[in-house]
Amino acid sequence: MDRITRWVAKKSIPDWENTKHPRVRTRYGLLEGWVSIAVNLVLAVVKLALGLAVSSAGLVADAVHSLSDMGSSVVVIFSFKISSKPPDKEHPFGHAKAEYIGTLVVALMMVMAGFQIGQQSLAALWRGSSTVEGPPFTLAVFLVLLAFMLAKEALGGFSRGLGKMIDSETLKADAWHHRTDALSTGIVILGLWGRNWGIYWMDAAAGVLVALWIVYTGLKLAYDAISPLLGEAVPPGEIDAIRAIANGVPGVESSHDIKVHKYGHFYFTTIHMELSDRLDVHKMHEIAVIMETRILKRFPGECVVHMDPVNLFHPLLHQVSDVIKDMVVARPELVEFRDLKLWREDGQEKGDVEICVTPRLPEEEYDQISSLVRSEIAQRFPALEITVRMKVDFTSEVLRA
Repeated sequence: MDRITRWVAKKSIPDWENTKHPRVRTRYGLLEGWVSIAVNLVLAVVKLALGLAVSSAGLVADAVHSLSDMGSSVVVIFSFKISSKPPDKEHPFGHAKAEYIGTLVVALMMVMAGFQIGQQSLAALWRGSSTVEGPPFTLAVFLVLLAFMLAKEALGGFSRGLGKMIDSETLKADAWHHRTDALSTGIVILGLWGRNWGIYWMDAAAGVLVALWIVYTGLKLAYDAISPLLGEAVPPGEIDAIRAIANGVPGVESSHDIKVHKYGHFYFTTIHMELSDRLDVHKMHEIAVIMETRILKRFPGECVVHMDPVNLFHPLLHQVSDVIKDMVVARPELVEFRDLKLWREDGQEKGDVEICVTPRLPEEEYDQISSLVRSEIAQRFPALEITVRMKVDFTSEVLRA
């Protein structure tokens, strides 16, 4: 299915491989939206007619589900159109999060439709009206419903493929919406099949199951939309990729404090890099610009690089580093250390280091850990006065022996 999706995208979307460009992303969203609307409109009409013909509450509920799929695709179209708008005075970071809002609207539509369908089906079970025998479930009806399932599964694969190509949670959510429609049709088939065996209540029960499935899917999609709106972390693999890009820049000793806020398909990145303090400021700035450029090519948006000059030639640097490393590795509540700086001031050897701790460590224990590190350093290097800073950094790497 992915191969067919790529072929359709190639034939339908100009500059289809430039998936980071807002205009191209919008075209992907419009393609998915209009194809979904066309398919769902046909399926909803046929399902409704067939459901009335065979007196199936479950099939009528399934038709409403298909209509909600069509409505969600309309929301997808509008959300992509809004998200493609450039930044303005009121929205200086652009409108990219409109995609997530669109996903949330789709989810709420599904939950409302599920409640309505469930209420009607439960009422039918309570009244006992589901015991009225309807027309038999024939092979022809089964084949039609099976074709519906295959069509929705194919549409879901198409939407999911487009979503993967442009990394869009909205399209992936719409794909899941299509798949739930296919599964709900399968539940309807079971209900109609049960009616052939005299289990007449099974059709209304199928309507209840469809409703529960719709509500569950809607709530899941709502959670998936709210999380990025609140500002969730990017996947660890993306942090690792940014760190690898940064550490690959000539002159960079290490990188840390990587903070990434994903705003739609744009990345707002800040990163600290350690480099020799013997470089002049112009060279440091050149290295920072190179790092920003390389990161933005992979993760478009904005990137800010903070420079941490380090005295790489201090005679105690490696010895002190080894002592702190052994302490961090030995204690599970410690994650890593960075920004180790040593210098001489007014005849006194001084130092500064930052140690990352796990989020589970209570803040009231920070001073105790800091004192232990300073005490160990003082025993090994009596002439060195070092400052130890503690912090939590969710992007830090666990230091290993």
